[in-house]
Amino acid sequence: MIVAPRAVPSVPASPTPCTRASIRITDYDTSVGVGNVIDLFWVHNVSDLSCSLRGYVRVVYIGSYGIASRDKNPKRLVVRQEDTLGASGNDVGGVERGTPIPTVTLLPKGRASFWIYGTDESHVVLNSHSSRCIISSTMLAWLPGAATSITVAPMRANGFYWCGGIYVHPLVPGVSGSLPARPLTYYFATQS
Repeated sequence: MIVAPRAVPSVPASPTPCTRASIRITDYDTSVGVGNVIDLFWVHNVSDLSCSLRGYVRVVYIGSYGIASRDKNPKRLVVRQEDTLGASGNDVGGVERGTPIPTVTLLPKGRASFWIYGTDESHVVLNSHSSRCIISSTMLAWLPGAATSITVAPMRANGFYWCGGIYVHPLVPGVSGSLPARPLTYYFATQS
């Protein structure tokens, strides 16, 4: 008796990592209050192919130091970035504690999201020095593992304002910047 070999179930191949050419990043909305600033960013797959992302976006700002300053010669600014899971105190969104950072598969025209948290008020840091503040009209964002950046404009041309360092949350699937996902009205009274 001849026995036919068993069919081995196929495992779908992981989509290739998203590239700068396949992604657009937009500043969706900002929540500001009592010195806290938190920005929600959407990551759009603008290609016709699925791709994947995992980890943290690295950012650099172009502008000037000092909130009141509007330097006519914007430059690359030094802003300390710390990667965090989020959801701590006034820092909303991010990944629930105990949940691993996800690998996000972006279908064609699909979206992922992440938050950046910080403050817009100068505060005293080590050795009694005040934190450095910036104003920027351009953010450069590098996808995890990418060598080239994506240019991101601030929402409604408001600008990016930070004093001291920023805290970047991991990329998560969907538009809420949180895992598990929450409705946008949880973070914003009305959706823009």
